[in-house]
Amino acid sequence: MIGKEFIGRESESVVFKIRLEEVRRFAEAVGILFDGDAVPVTYVGTLLQGNIPGFELSNPGMIHGEQKISYQRPLLVGDSLTYKRAIKDVYERTSKLGKMLFVVIETTGYDMAGELLFSSSSTIISPVKGDENEESV
Repeated sequence: MIGKEFIGRESESVVFKIRLEEVRRFAEAVGILFDGDAVPVTYVGTLLQGNIPGFELSNPGMIHGEQKISYQRPLLVGDSLTYKRAIKDVYERTSKLGKMLFVVIETTGYDMAGELLFSSSSTIISPVKGDENEESV
């Protein structure tokens, strides 16, 4: 079970080139009109290659709760960048369905000169499984 000890863990940097065909398929899948130059704002949500040690995203019942994206400039097809993912927070809340685990993951992207391009914060929500007396956070 993931707990507060995961806060601060981060992936290695990933080098990535934004390719026209990948952006075109993304835009088509989400129903966004794509002009062939500027990358759709939500495209950075697909940047998942940076594995955070010990953290798995494939829990049954997991949902995507929130996404915040901040850009320093628009991303363009052909841009090369590096990005890193990190766990910024882990906490529990109790709902009508029981205990829920919230994990906040931040992705930051930089151009090849090291200038910040974007930051993205994503909240993942998962039901807490296990013994009622077990403390997971």
